[in-house]
Amino acid sequence: MKIFKLFIDENIKTWKKFSTKLAIFLIFLALIAALGMAKITQNLDAKNNGQTVYYEGNWKEDVEAEIKSYKEQLNNSSLSEFEKKQIENEIIIDEIRIQKNINSYSTNWKNTVLGNMSLEIDEDLLKLVINDDFKGYINHEKEQAKKKLTNKEISQAEYDDNISILDLREKYQIGNENTDSESISAKSYILGKITNEKRSIRTGINYQNNKVLTAEEKRKYEDDIKINMYKLENNILDDEGYSTDTNYRKLFESIAPSFVMTLTAIFAIIIAGGTISTEVSTGTIKFWALTPNKRWKILTAKILSLLFYLIIITLIMSILSIILANAFFDTSGYEYLFLKEGNVQKIGNTLFTIEYYFVKLIPVIIFAILALMFSTITRNTSLSIGLSLATYMGNSIVMVIIDSYIKKDWVKLIPFNNLNIAEKVFPNFTSMLSMGFDTQITTSLSFALTVLAVCTVLMLVTMYDSFNKRDII
Repeated sequence: MKIFKLFIDENIKTWKKFSTKLAIFLIFLALIAALGMAKITQNLDAKNNGQTVYYEGNWKEDVEAEIKSYKEQLNNSSLSEFEKKQIENEIIIDEIRIQKNINSYSTNWKNTVLGNMSLEIDEDLLKLVINDDFKGYINHEKEQAKKKLTNKEISQAEYDDNISILDLREKYQIGNENTDSESISAKSYILGKITNEKRSIRTGINYQNNKVLTAEEKRKYEDDIKINMYKLENNILDDEGYSTDTNYRKLFESIAPSFVMTLTAIFAIIIAGGTISTEVSTGTIKFWALTPNKRWKILTAKILSLLFYLIIITLIMSILSIILANAFFDTSGYEYLFLKEGNVQKIGNTLFTIEYYFVKLIPVIIFAILALMFSTITRNTSLSIGLSLATYMGNSIVMVIIDSYIKKDWVKLIPFNNLNIAEKVFPNFTSMLSMGFDTQITTSLSFALTVLAVCTVLMLVTMYDSFNKRDII
């Protein structure tokens, strides 16, 4: 119970300090800054979208001017027959665009088909465009894939993948102009990911870096395909910013944790860096040393107090984040999708937000303990805070250099290569900002936690040993 009493006393001291209240206020301002960035982006996009609509509204005038230009070019007697035929094809295509109201700036299937006919007009495809026969277009593409398979231009596996993608296009009307443009953009993005991931699994080459696909990457792509299929099935189209109609609440929920936890880390380092050294320099540590309390209990109480402070701050900010998101945005929040036993599961917005904040807290705790260790060893506040902040701010740059030039397995054991815990716990969540823990080294969650746990134990052992043995009177 003595540790508990010491813990209470430490908390009373901590929460009474003006610096503690100032830290909470500034961390809250970081949350407001993230909200402001999301709202400013929303307003700017609204203005830009308005200008885009106005520009696209004049597409017919542009096409008519293009037709006029092509007809003038036909009067040039120096043109070859091939050039004349190509210009005539362009005129036919542009006239169909106007007659059938096919926006030349759109990305729907009809505009894509017309864009590929400048050299030669395909009458069958042209008829499908004129009749707005999307299903007929899908069947045509399937027939072309079948011919390639028969002629051995593609393998059976590639043919199967092509057919599955075409089935998805037909089922979800991906690329069909009858669907609203925002959904087309989002669905096309998801379908593109599925296509690339299927190709990577089939060929064994990672489409993102052109390297041999590892077993772990293959499993991730297989899971991603199932999750993306779930998104198409349930019309979840704005999680990663690829939709024209961006969900700005999800933008806020993406950047707010990084804003808040970065500032929390800085203040945690400042508080931890002066915890022991300040009391030594002012002599207040002598009061504790002269009491019946053992030194290890005093230090344990300080560590627990620091952890309690960080947990409370994180809990408050995560709840405030949810409140602000509900107050300032009328869209739904992010729900995390993941695969469990082959089935797609999801975590609700409130629970995910709180969990994500606390996962982001893990590296903050590591740096806070580092600062506390420096404070205990050096007994110099400026030195301990300076070293800790420099390590926090510069670790990503140093690791990029090391990871780029040292291709050894032992590099994975460096703690700074294992700080991106949030990406490992929630691999399907895409954050627009990071806390500077991105590395070129890929490690598993269990490996990263093991390395950080060992590192934490070593810091605690060093800290307790120094605090127990050195003279503080």
